[in-house]
Amino acid sequence: MPELPEVETIARGLAGLVGCRIGKVTVGPHEWVRTPPPSAGAHLEGRRIAAVTRHGKRLLFRLEPEGELVVQLGMSGQITVPPRTAPLASHTHLRLELENRPDELRFRDARRFGGAWVRPAGASVEEAVARHGSRGLGDLGPDALTIGRAEFRRLLARDRQIKALLLDQTAVSGIGNIYCDEALFQACVHPLRKAGSLSADRVDALHGALRRILRRAIRAGGSTLRDYVDASGGAGRFQTRHQVYGREGQPCPRCGARIARIPIAGRSTHLCRRCQRAPRRPR
Repeated sequence: MPELPEVETIARGLAGLVGCRIGKVTVGPHEWVRTPPPSAGAHLEGRRIAAVTRHGKRLLFRLEPEGELVVQLGMSGQITVPPRTAPLASHTHLRLELENRPDELRFRDARRFGGAWVRPAGASVEEAVARHGSRGLGDLGPDALTIGRAEFRRLLARDRQIKALLLDQTAVSGIGNIYCDEALFQACVHPLRKAGSLSADRVDALHGALRRILRRAIRAGGSTLRDYVDASGGAGRFQTRHQVYGREGQPCPRCGARIARIPIAGRSTHLCRRCQRAPRRPR
């Protein structure tokens, strides 16, 4: 699933579209695009793209003179800007022609776990959720790339398993399985530890590790494990730098022990049992 670095890479790759006016809008047959009546075209055509931003794993297209297009990539979502004459890939759910340009914005999602929501001016997230369903539009916590140390300390002062807490998008947004495993390894924190049991120094180490890893991943264009591509259709490069994720059975780059994979919070979790000591069981 595209996480914060992948969505940030896409947002930066689309910066050149700011100022472009949306022409014809084509929506596919599936309900991947949620829009108030009468249609997506009525709310998007003729609008200018004023900004392309990101919060967590959510991509936001702010429109002028009003409105917003909210995109959640889900597990297999892709956003690219190919020439209009390029062959249309299967599972393309939304196409936005760009006036006075030979290319167009395309949204593709083979597994349809993502979606796009058209939000008219003045409509709140709560109103959009009530109208179109909550998947992909629920409230988000502070962004993992910009959350400050003090706020991160308050976030972790809870009696919750650390990995489950970091994956909770309402607590802190943008972290998924890949970068959670990588940050916990860098900070020598076992994913089964209770967040509230960590010392202040360990919390600060985790905060620093998380921000460093996210920034490095952004510089590398994200991680491509299966479907993810950037706005130009190129693959990310950070997957070659993973320390634990996807490296089950390989030697730990820190101590040489074998990387293990265990199920935690419904996800496959990669860790070094030697570097990340398991919490003691209560007697």
